[in-house]
Amino acid sequence: MARDEIADKGTKTPSPRPHQNTLPILVADDDPVSRHLLVKTLQSWGHKVRTTDDGQKAWEMFKNGEVRLILTEWMLPGMDGVELCHRIRAASTGSSKPAYIVLLTSKNSVQDRVAAFNAGADDFISKPFHYEELRARVQAGERILALQNELIGAREKMERLALTDPLTGLLNRRALVETLRRDEDRMRRDGRPMGVVVGDVDLFKSINDQNGHQTGDRVLRTVAECLQASVRGGDYVGRWGGEEFLIGLPGADIIQCAEVAERCRALLSGQRITVHGGEVLKVTASFGASATEGVDRDDVMKLVRQADAAMYWSKDAGRNRVKIYVPGADPKLRKKAS
Repeated sequence: MARDEIADKGTKTPSPRPHQNTLPILVADDDPVSRHLLVKTLQSWGHKVRTTDDGQKAWEMFKNGEVRLILTEWMLPGMDGVELCHRIRAASTGSSKPAYIVLLTSKNSVQDRVAAFNAGADDFISKPFHYEELRARVQAGERILALQNELIGAREKMERLALTDPLTGLLNRRALVETLRRDEDRMRRDGRPMGVVVGDVDLFKSINDQNGHQTGDRVLRTVAECLQASVRGGDYVGRWGGEEFLIGLPGADIIQCAEVAERCRALLSGQRITVHGGEVLKVTASFGASATEGVDRDDVMKLVRQADAAMYWSKDAGRNRVKIYVPGADPKLRKKAS
């Protein structure tokens, strides 16, 4: 292809700009002269450029996560540019890594442009093109991808905040319920047990009343750190509400739950928090553990209520200890049986 078929006659290649961190660009063009000029121009503007002369190879490069900004010819071997647009758009819709596609072609009819946009192209450059137009189109693609990244990042941050306790950074109650239900379904299918531990900070109201809410917040953060440091891989910790915490233990039977709860209790009871005036607070918590297994097993929320009941037995027994839920030991059930 002659040079004047690539760019308008009399147009000079713009002087290079300083290199900067930019998204890599894929140039898919089976004409070696056109491809060379595009690559040379884009590199002079500071871009990293990947190239291919085949539509199928371009599709594979996109699927492998190598590129997000694509300049593709309409007519390509392996897969034409319109089909490439269609596949990339279908794959990137709703993705955290969307694509921006510019179709390069000598086709100039309205019908051709409509076909390109309907296939998922974001922009369209007719050949022969002007260098400044190419730069403007590429910069527009960069801006749009940057904006999409910001929007996706903001959405993901909002999703994390919706599932995270702002004080401790742990899962919040909503996230815990969703995760517990999902894991109980998974454990039920796999024929494995599911365990829950509930822990409640001892005398927390007195700590707040006597030392202020800032100290109370320090206590809660300390508890969160101790619990996270004590659980097994695959377990998860969340703030159930107030000074109450919950640990999900997929695959754990009641003995394993009790062991994890005891590790949490022991680590926490060794913590000391210095408050105003030099007074040193000893922080403890009471824990209750429960587990379910077998075919005819309890619902996971009933499991939480059982662990909560066992935690109150720990409180009643003097605090700073672990109790496991045994149905026959439930005072309410014993009262009903009598």
